[in-house]
Amino acid sequence: MLEPAVFLWLVDLDDPALDALAPCLSAQEQARAARYRGDALQRGYRRARAALRHILAHHTGQPPATLVLAEGPLGKPVLDGLALHFNLSHSGALALVAVASVPVGIDLEQRRARFDAAALAPLVCGPAEQADLAALPPALRQRHFLQLWTHKEAYCKLLGMGLRKDPALLAFGGAPGPAAVADAQEPRCAAWVYPLYPADGYAASLCVEKYGARPVWMRFRAWPAALLPLGQALA
Repeated sequence: MLEPAVFLWLVDLDDPALDALAPCLSAQEQARAARYRGDALQRGYRRARAALRHILAHHTGQPPATLVLAEGPLGKPVLDGLALHFNLSHSGALALVAVASVPVGIDLEQRRARFDAAALAPLVCGPAEQADLAALPPALRQRHFLQLWTHKEAYCKLLGMGLRKDPALLAFGGAPGPAAVADAQEPRCAAWVYPLYPADGYAASLCVEKYGARPVWMRFRAWPAALLPLGQALA
């Protein structure tokens, strides 16, 4: 059986052409954008959500403004009335959207210079992970910690739980590449995480419910979507 494709859309949030897509946002999304402190954060939220709507329009064939983005029982965003799964993460100048026929979680994090992995590790890592991190030189420790963090966050987003789950109770083995999720609170967990490398200076992870996923990278271009009327989907 062919592994399910997971479409990974990379969005450049510094692209001003994304602003032309903002009219597709709902009143609720516009209100939430206004609650962010500062123009940069508001602009980033609007651009990411507008791109998300156009990406989902591409996959569903429905106009971006008419899509109903609701919340599941635990708060995870869902497409109301449609059997299509998605997840969004944005950090720095990039956003990453995963779209699939199966439940997915995605996390994207920008590496920052002022970042103390050693101080954060006891808060979110188990003893074995802490020991592995402590054995690494500082530069590699930061990279490894951030990849671990995106693994944990992607799994929590798959479940729709956010950080209500203790990240220190999650483990992924020591080998690089795709890894099974070991959840101390859920012994029947069959989820897998896939490390992603979207751009220099970023770490990301994809999580699916069980082993077997075919990541397909896509790059979102704002200008063809911006030329379309609101009632038309991007083909």
